[in-house]
Amino acid sequence: MDEQQLLDLWTVASCLEHAREIPDPLAPSELLTQAQIHLTAFVLDLRPLPRDLSGSAPPRAFDA
Repeated sequence: MDEQQLLDLWTVASCLEHAREIPDPLAPSELLTQAQIHLTAFVLDLRPLPRDLSGSAPPRAFDA
């Protein structure tokens, strides 16, 4: 995770926190829109980990 991704996540959390504190019903919608923009940017910037760094084995079928 790079600094821009951390900033996007922090901004999302901050917007959500502030949206909960504002009594005006229109103001939280602006903050939620900003949170959505930053969360979308974060998700679109994600890259898969190389297979050897993923830290888990590939999924297997479960035999009951």
